[in-house]
Amino acid sequence: MVSLWDMLSLLLVASTVGGTLGGAMSAGGGLSRLGLGLLLGLGMGVLLAVGFRRLGSGSPRRLRWLYVAAALWVIVPGPLLSHWMAHGLLSVVLPSP
Repeated sequence: MVSLWDMLSLLLVASTVGGTLGGAMSAGGGLSRLGLGLLLGLGMGVLLAVGFRRLGSGSPRRLRWLYVAAALWVIVPGPLLSHWMAHGLLSVVLPSP
């Protein structure tokens, strides 16, 4: 059985990967940019989910606020920040011809 916390962790990873893939597409697309965007998104998403899990191992009161913070992070800041980061990094690493 999957708990709400596990679902939020998966959503954290998925929203970050979606944002980085969007940033890779806006940086010029292509297979290499999408591959690097996917790897960047998976890395950032897993680190974010692990960080939220470690923060959630405290008191139940803090855990309630962490549920709200994770749910809000999935909606706007996570995908937006990962999009900007992927677009900036990929346009520096793989400049357009």
